[in-house]
Amino acid sequence: MSIFLDKKRWTEVFSEFEIVDVAILDKRALHFCARKRMSIDEASHLFDHDIPTRLIVMYTDRAEGLNCGVRELTGMAHPVVGVSRAPFPRPSGLVAAMNRNGDVYPRGGGVEGPMEHIDPDNWPGTRRLKCINGFTYSIGVGRRIYKRIDMGKWVPFQEGFPKVKQVTTKLGFSDMDAFSESDMYAVGGHGDVWHFDGMRWTQQGFPSNVQLATVTCAGDGKVYISGEGGSLWVGQKSTWKLIYQGASSVLWNDVLWFQDKLWLASDYQFYQLNGTTLERVSHEGNTVPMSGHMDVHDGLLVIASLTSVRSFDGTTWRRLIDRYED
Repeated sequence: MSIFLDKKRWTEVFSEFEIVDVAILDKRALHFCARKRMSIDEASHLFDHDIPTRLIVMYTDRAEGLNCGVRELTGMAHPVVGVSRAPFPRPSGLVAAMNRNGDVYPRGGGVEGPMEHIDPDNWPGTRRLKCINGFTYSIGVGRRIYKRIDMGKWVPFQEGFPKVKQVTTKLGFSDMDAFSESDMYAVGGHGDVWHFDGMRWTQQGFPSNVQLATVTCAGDGKVYISGEGGSLWVGQKSTWKLIYQGASSVLWNDVLWFQDKLWLASDYQFYQLNGTTLERVSHEGNTVPMSGHMDVHDGLLVIASLTSVRSFDGTTWRRLIDRYED
């Protein structure tokens, strides 16, 4: 399987960087957040926001040498990548930082900045960017959710959340998903599950107080929540059933619905749900040797490890990025 990105452009853009997140704008435009590769000793002498960061866009329908653009960013602590789609007139990629102002840099689709601020001086604590019906949401610690309603304009999306005196790790959020704008879920913290009915958020019962990582409003009409150890629950509102008891040392990064199946990706694993068992993702009898972060949109699944990216359209796997050996 040949590598889509040529060696020259890979050397310029990726050779000294590691991919930490991926988001699909559409099937031809993929956005990555990458950070400078460094040893543990080198990183220990820096604050996280001092690590060089790149927002990279790859166009899978362009010719060699013209298919990958990059923007250098500074001051981006614990960055995540997302996208903005229609109804915005100029869809783009977005990189958000977990800092005091909630810095967000938009790029792609004819957009190049300027830097946006989710909630100046109020530490929005972005842990994930989620695009739902074209609108991008910042999901963060302390049950903070913001909705991007215009270029550079983010508004709180928190009606129903009680005010808390002290933010703790027991509170969400780490992920959010929706069937519609009046049927949304947000999860995180220690068993912290909430539902939005179009008017306000209400807390839901959950049978465990373990750390929660992801929520998926799936194509089968069910809601899946993953948590500590890689465990998996299915249900809705305040009714949940444990269907997989995990024993992993890491959480799932992304759990997404694609081609009538639930796909799960962590830093070390790449699985599909088959009934109540998890099976390694395979294709034509061979295991797909990937793990990391994943996104699904426009009939395409993309998974990115630190150094490798592959896409799947339901029929064919493409090797988009990989290390070139000298």
